[in-house]
Formats: sequence, structure tokens, C-alpha cells
Amino acid sequence: MSDWRLNGQEDYLSNKTLYKITFPEFWEIAYKDKNAFFRKIERYAKKHVKETNRGHEYLEGEKIQHFWHEHCEFCWEKALTDKLCTFYCTEDMYYWICEECFQDFQSEFNWQVGTTEELLSNSEL
Repeated sequence: MSDWRLNGQEDYLSNKTLYKITFPEFWEIAYKDKNAFFRKIERYAKKHVKETNRGHEYLEGEKIQHFWHEHCEFCWEKALTDKLCTFYCTEDMYYWICEECFQDFQSEFNWQVGTTEELLSNSEL
């Protein structure tokens, strides 16, 4: 039986290491430490403000978090930094998978789970 959530993701998500992220705890640490995740959001926010000349107020303090959200690569559930939710992401933080879809497809996609310390040490973010 086919699952409506499967749409060719095996081409780019098979055999990947994924990293478990729980919000808002992950955002709180990112903001406090100004880690790789925070810097990724900050770069995007500054670029957006520069290109649109709007949203300058969101570059101050924790408001910057509202420039970011992602969707589950399978079911499109939304990940937000200020909403209690658990997602798994690829090392580049480009692909995000909700907890339910992770559980449903982990075996099929042969995913491994890495630590958040490994993820945040990635200077490529």
C-alpha cells in the first residue's frame, strides 16, 4: 500500500544521519549561545531585511526567531522555534522531518541519529 507522504524523498534522504531537535528548548540554547543555528537564522533575517527594507525590528533580541520556520519533508507539519515540537533535520539543516514521520520511515530510509553537539559543530550552517 502506498503512503501519500512518499514523493521521491528516498532520492535525497536515504541513509542519512539526522539530528533530533526539540523546540523551543533548542531555540533558547541557540539564542543564548549564538550557535550555528542562530547564525543561520540571523544571516537569513539580515538578508531578508536588506532586500525588502522591512522588518528591521525583528533583528533585535529574540524576535529574530520569527524569520524561521520549516515544514516536514513528508507531511508538511510546521516546525516553529516558539512551538513545542520535535523534528529531525539533516546536517545542513535543510531537510526537516517531524517526529511521527521519522518514526514511520526510519527503517525504510535507514536513518541514523547523531547528537546535537555534532550538528552544532558544523561550521557550514
